[in-house]
Amino acid sequence: MARAAPRIEEAGELPRDVLRDLEEHGCLSLAADPRYGGGGLALPELLRTLRRLARADASVAWNVMVWAQSHITMARLPIDTYDKVLGPGPAVPVSATSAGDGTVRDTSAGLTLTGSWRFASAVHHAQWLLLHCRVADGATERPSGVLVPRSAVTIEPDWQVLGLRGTGSDTVHAHDVPVTPGDLYALEGHLSAAATSHSLLPVRPSFALHTAAVALGTARGALDCLITPTPGTARGERALDPVRAYELGEVASRLDTALAGLKQQAHTAWRSVTRAPEPSASEIPAAMAASAVQAVRTAVDTALWCFQAAGSAALYDRSPVQRRLRDTLAIAQHANVRPSHFGVLGEAISGAPPGPGP
Repeated sequence: MARAAPRIEEAGELPRDVLRDLEEHGCLSLAADPRYGGGGLALPELLRTLRRLARADASVAWNVMVWAQSHITMARLPIDTYDKVLGPGPAVPVSATSAGDGTVRDTSAGLTLTGSWRFASAVHHAQWLLLHCRVADGATERPSGVLVPRSAVTIEPDWQVLGLRGTGSDTVHAHDVPVTPGDLYALEGHLSAAATSHSLLPVRPSFALHTAAVALGTARGALDCLITPTPGTARGERALDPVRAYELGEVASRLDTALAGLKQQAHTAWRSVTRAPEPSASEIPAAMAASAVQAVRTAVDTALWCFQAAGSAALYDRSPVQRRLRDTLAIAQHANVRPSHFGVLGEAISGAPPGPGP
């Protein structure tokens, strides 16, 4: 997978052979219910898999993450709709994005969806899309999610960005796309018979942990670029000056500490939905999100140090160290890992009422 990374970035999406490899290894449905042929991974195992994939290539891990999150979200659909999507089997690529705006209206032709959404990762491989929207009900509108076939939307190829270039996260547009009541789902609350323990976790904090796992794996991949021996040189043969050795040790230690925190939050969160909740369960969502923010910050710092340590060779786009720095910077822009989550945790710990926000 790591050898394919330059090709993935150049293509701007996952090449078909990479997609086939991922499908053969069950990576299109890691979090889906085993009763439907999915992997059924628990949260800690899902994060470990995302880290390992990201260590090879962040774009691959990001798309696998989106597919896992899509299967978790689809459990909010009516079970008949869920069965319609996964009828051919669990290896059905489903893209999802909440970064946009759309409205479902009741017209003379029935319910129709119109809107635009950015960051539809892996959309070119998707068969279905999950989109956040608003459902018009008279003079009011309620938030909702909607499932639409990818063939019903227009894709705008605008994914020319700093990092995660291989995710194919283009913008999609819908214009009077027909939908049915069965294609709509509540963003919170209702769960179908296809729900797993993932469905019981707080959505954004758990998805933040996914995001942080990709970031930490990417940063570890940047470290790998520096410590992997060059061809013809055995590990340990190259001299490392004391200052650089100290810096490397410190960076690696901070990365391990962030990973340990992420693992702890994952285990605590998973226990909260698979066993009796702990007394401090009310703080779990805020702690999950804050741990994810801290992990992503550490990943960015690690990748930046690796970039600086790599010297002038890292200035070239073909440099794997530079690519990993760009990828971590792109990950850090995601709404799920905003620094404001630290404030939410502080309020939860102190018991203070929420403030006006930053």
